[in-house]
Amino acid sequence: MGVENIFHSNQPAVEGAVVVVDPWSSGMKLCELVLERGLGLILLWEENQIRTNDVDALAVILHNGDADQGDMKALQDLKDFETRLRIPILAIIPGSETGVVLAERMAFKFGTPTNPPKNALARRNKFLMGETIKAAGLRGVNQTIAFEWAEVESFLTSYEPNPFKIVVKPNMGAGSDDVFLCESPAMVREAFRKIEGNTNSLGIVNKGVLIQEFLVGKEYAIDTMSRNGKHNIIQIWEYDKRHANGQFNVYFGQKPLPNAGAIETTLSKYVLSALDALEIENGPGHMEVIFTKSGPCMVEIGCRCHGGNASWYDVARAFSGYDQLNAIIDAFVQEEVFFQKVDSVHKEKKYGRVVDLVAYERKEIKDIPGIEFVKSLKSFHRINLFKGVGDTLDVTIDCNTTPGEVILLHEDEYQVARDFEAIHSFLKTDFFRGTSPKDDAVDIENESKADDHIFLASSPAI
Repeated sequence: MGVENIFHSNQPAVEGAVVVVDPWSSGMKLCELVLERGLGLILLWEENQIRTNDVDALAVILHNGDADQGDMKALQDLKDFETRLRIPILAIIPGSETGVVLAERMAFKFGTPTNPPKNALARRNKFLMGETIKAAGLRGVNQTIAFEWAEVESFLTSYEPNPFKIVVKPNMGAGSDDVFLCESPAMVREAFRKIEGNTNSLGIVNKGVLIQEFLVGKEYAIDTMSRNGKHNIIQIWEYDKRHANGQFNVYFGQKPLPNAGAIETTLSKYVLSALDALEIENGPGHMEVIFTKSGPCMVEIGCRCHGGNASWYDVARAFSGYDQLNAIIDAFVQEEVFFQKVDSVHKEKKYGRVVDLVAYERKEIKDIPGIEFVKSLKSFHRINLFKGVGDTLDVTIDCNTTPGEVILLHEDEYQVARDFEAIHSFLKTDFFRGTSPKDDAVDIENESKADDHIFLASSPAI
């Protein structure tokens, strides 16, 4: 296959190792934290993936991407490595959405803590997860999965919302990729055509398109960690999504909420019941829920850590003193310590927000006045740019087209809110300066000043 496993000969003395499967996005931050704990790290990558960084791993083992059956060769390679080095494998954890099913299958066969295999697909397949929670008596989205247009027509015959609003999206996608709000059957047909059989942002060919009820209400994300069937709410986030650039659900940002209060309590009760329905016993969850007039309704759950390149990490730590990534490690490595930390976490130390930058015009970037602007704000903490001078700035319609993000932290909640709106106002005027891109424009290498608070990074995956 042209690429081989990598085993490093000079191994440090460690008490145990953690395996992370497909550590994209926040999964790479999880890897860094594993190493900071003095634990061994083993990376399990799909053989055809272009890896960005293998950090200081004990080993890099390649798998063939067969999540349905589990890669028996990769499993044997992992067992042989454990035997040779006499380092116990403590946990096998998904590092991104693509690693969810394979991590569970590998952990089950290897004997490390995981979830029951019976409902494995319902923890990854968006249609099945929705049907599973409805079967347990919970509010779930009205939906169907369609492989042919006739199946869509049949659903629309029996379900006629007024006004007509239907969400169409991939069944196995992520990061708001190819999510359409359709206001007529013709729009539904066009969205179905764009999705079915095409490759999504995760590199997966779409097999089946979700046709769903349009949920009205505020959207929340709930980060959880479960150990031996006991669930814990680590952090509740309130999403700020707005209509922009012709798209109905563009991310503008997110902020953490305390785990107390009427809405938060209702959300927590719903989420814990959904985790039981999906048989999540060991591992993280990132559930997105819309609070409708009839109560909470799950949009979907990712049975992995909160994505977004862990841009939220500093905000979570500053707000509550804890975060989902450290909770994952604690739960698998120091179970008693994990439960003690969850019970004793102090909330609302500092307020913060993740600001997702939104571009309103396609241009070749000549200058970025927005950098100095955000650095002048009282709550500024850090800016991560995914586009630099010389790059082509695309209009933002989803997570993959956001040009960057700003992290805000401050003791004053209202200062954070003011700075958040100031950034979004400036984005509409002079944040990125440039000219219309030429069709034959060539990429220019990104340049940035040496500043501990400015980073050029890859675009976030969810």
